[in-house]
Amino acid sequence: MRFALWITGLFALAVLVGLASTLNTGYAILFLPPYRMEVSFNLMIVLVVGLIVATHLVLRLLALATDLPRQVQRFQRQKKLKAARHALREAGIAFFEGRFQKAEREAAKSLDDEYAPENRALALLIAARSAGYAGAADKRDGYLNQLDQLPERLQLARHMLDAELRLEEKDALGALTAIERARALSPNLTNALKLELKVRLLQKQPDAVLSLTEKLLKADALEPEQARRYRLAAYQQQLTGLLSEREVRDWLRRIPAPESGNPQLQQQVVAHLIRLQAYDAAATLLAEALAGDDMELPELARELGQLAAHLSVDKRLALLKDADAWLKQRPRDHWLLLALGRLAQAQQLWGKAQNYLEASVSIQPTLCAHAELAKLFEATGKEEQSQLHYQKSLELALSQGC
Repeated sequence: MRFALWITGLFALAVLVGLASTLNTGYAILFLPPYRMEVSFNLMIVLVVGLIVATHLVLRLLALATDLPRQVQRFQRQKKLKAARHALREAGIAFFEGRFQKAEREAAKSLDDEYAPENRALALLIAARSAGYAGAADKRDGYLNQLDQLPERLQLARHMLDAELRLEEKDALGALTAIERARALSPNLTNALKLELKVRLLQKQPDAVLSLTEKLLKADALEPEQARRYRLAAYQQQLTGLLSEREVRDWLRRIPAPESGNPQLQQQVVAHLIRLQAYDAAATLLAEALAGDDMELPELARELGQLAAHLSVDKRLALLKDADAWLKQRPRDHWLLLALGRLAQAQQLWGKAQNYLEASVSIQPTLCAHAELAKLFEATGKEEQSQLHYQKSLELALSQGC
């Protein structure tokens, strides 16, 4: 449609020019001594228009000729830039494929002709991360140093990457320095808080770990299960610094119930109390754990049996008094029966000890239960039965590869 309108317009213009030329009967005189020339005024108009057009074309050709070197340079630069951005895309794909040497090589290739600071930053970040994964520390540091020359708005990514790399090398101070620089640029960056949480855990600063865990949990930056693991790790670190039974008791009162009832933490607290030779306190903690009806704690029941010989008389009697309640909850817990047998045997309650130990063996024959029965019968003068259980314990030891 547009083409038809142009053609119609051109024909109309030609008709108008033809009609105008018939109406114009004037002429022009060109005088250049000693020459004189008379030409039609219409021809004069055509010649002037043609001269203008020719001059314009000549000037355009001259401009194109003089601008040709710059156009060639621009074409070559565009070609190199296209190749650089293709290399950057290849580097990103190779990085996520786990081909870190290729990613570092392609990213370095893109740096030669890339001028956009954002693309240069991306290439340097990929190259530094890839070099770090490949174990080329010198190259990695070189790329990080080049990032320092980019605008400040691109430095946040540089500091976050530096923090991650330092943390992987267990360089807690270097990682913390990088995190502080990142937080100076973006104070509310949750990923920086997450990295700081890992650094504080590495530095064994449990109070800081607990504080950061609560802050991230309120910001919905941590799952509840993750927060629980960080809290337990912090509590375990705090436990190692406690030097007396009283300190352990005070510390346990400050721990929220969900974490204080964790079997792994309880086991570590018991082991710590045993190292402090606070055997009765360890047994009390084990008894509280066994009183719970919502957990299976065979390791803690076994630990209680190993403590039997070190407990005071009053503590052993108190534990045996609670035995019926425990057995109602765990009637087939052979480790609990073994522990009760050891407690009764240490108290020289031979009949009760025999009942507990034989019940343990009937549920699950173990080397420990047979050995305790052998000791019990030896103490009560029943040598034949004692030798029988020694023989059974030896058979179990041999069957287990001892």
